[in-house]
This record gives sequence, C-alpha cells and structure tokens, in this order.
Amino acid sequence: MVKGSDSGPSDTAGTAAGPGRPRDPRIDAEVLEVTRALLLEVGWDALSVRGVAARAEVSRAALARRWPSKAHLVLDALLGATPDLTPFEGTDRAGWIRWVVAGSTELFARPEVRAAAPGLLAALRDHEDLRTLLWRGFSEPSTALFARGGPADDDDLLDARAVLVMAAGAALFTSLVAADDDTAQLRDRILELLLPAAGDAD
Repeated sequence: MVKGSDSGPSDTAGTAAGPGRPRDPRIDAEVLEVTRALLLEVGWDALSVRGVAARAEVSRAALARRWPSKAHLVLDALLGATPDLTPFEGTDRAGWIRWVVAGSTELFARPEVRAAAPGLLAALRDHEDLRTLLWRGFSEPSTALFARGGPADDDDLLDARAVLVMAAGAALFTSLVAADDDTAQLRDRILELLLPAAGDAD
C-alpha cells in the first residue's frame, strides 16, 4: 500500500472564508493530527467529527466542507490526500515490489491504522466513493510506475495491481488476524513469493 502525503486546504477556525479566500493549511494539518491522536485515545467507534472539531478548535461546519464524513476524515488522516511516490523514484520493478511490501507492512503496523481499520473497512464496504478514492486515487499513480524505462502495458499494470493487492492484503490480514505470525521471516517469504512478478528479480 502506498502511503500518502498529508496535504490539503482547510477553513480557519470559527470564521467563514469569503469568496476566493484561501484556506489555512496549518488548520488542515492540526485537524489531521488531532484525528490520529483521538483514534489512539478513544478508537473508531467513539471518534466523532464533532470531537475532532472541538479538540482542534475548528468549527464543525468547516470540517464538513472539507470532509463529508468521519470515514473521509480518517482516511485522509491515515493516508494523506495524495500518494507519496518518492520511494519509487529511480527504482526498478523489483525495487517497486520491495517498497510495496515494506510500505504496506509499515502502514498497517501504525497503531492509529490498527485502531481505525475495522471501522474503516465497514465504511469502505458501504461507500463506493470512498472505495474509488482509495483504490483509484492511490493505486493508479503507483502502478503506472511499474515499468523499466518506459510505459507499462496492460499485462504489466495487471501484475502491478495484483502485487499491490497481495502485499496490502497480507499486511492487513497479519495486522488484524495473524498478528502472532507477523514476523520478519514471514514478511521476507511474502516478498520472495512476489518478486518473480518483476520478471528479472534475483
């Protein structure tokens, strides 16, 4: 899974932004930080947009304009607004697979992600727009980089999506279900099984 960058605009607390008035990104960052902190403190079920607004000292209406639901807010807090593609710069296909496996493991090892995962999975099941935002918004930019010196063809992109699904799925499953077997040896073996998709992996 590709981790994102925490960026995006937000309204200033307690004031209505006029036409064309830029939102303050510092407020946005504060709201996302508060969301992550509250996930650890109270968990998904007790987390509310109202509670985040109160802790961040931002109006509830301001948050609603930026994030239409708790799930949207949490997803943004955990992954950011856009995928971080810097780990893929200058890497080959084997390096791409290594980073997808490592990045997925790192993501689902984060305590705030573990706290949010069960509730967020239910929200993703019920909201097509969230599923599209997560999968298309994060998978397509990264899978497009699964190439060696040129654009990837359809088979390459299918391989990249398959690797992404298997790596992220394995990391999620071990995080939530098979935690006792979530060892370095298991992660290394998962990587070994996926590396042949690179075509020229050692």
